[in-house]
Amino acid sequence: MKKGLKILCAALSLTAIMSFSAFAAETRKEYRAEAEPIRTEMKAMEEQMDALRESNKNSMEHFKNIHLNKKETGELPVDKSVWKEAKTLRGKIKMIREDNGDSQVKNLRAEAKAAAENKDFDTAILKLKEAEKEKEKRLEMLKEINSIWKQIDDLLSSGQ
Repeated sequence: MKKGLKILCAALSLTAIMSFSAFAAETRKEYRAEAEPIRTEMKAMEEQMDALRESNKNSMEHFKNIHLNKKETGELPVDKSVWKEAKTLRGKIKMIREDNGDSQVKNLRAEAKAAAENKDFDTAILKLKEAEKEKEKRLEMLKEINSIWKQIDDLLSSGQ
């Protein structure tokens, strides 16, 4: 009986010890080493997002110019069915943006910075990882929007 109790106590204490992260960042240096790959990945994603935003902006300008031309002259330089399809696709973009809401990346990065300043490095790493996941979702959203803008651009170009 005593032997079984000792084994049980040893197993419980071992489980309790193992539940704490062995690789937790305990110093600022360790935190920076763990955070660097996350920040690098986020920076790469931001560069991709900038390129997509620029492409989207150019397509949006083309769409707006056609709309302004319609307002000023009352005539569409493209077929009416093409214009309706382009407007429908534009509506999809609006719905995607509404569904995804505002980005929390800045807030999460600020929370990570505050946690690091308070020497709570584990929380800071977790917040950075959350920010990275949020940025990945935003990148996927931008890719989806970009593909729709390309469809609109192709429609408007073929309709002229």
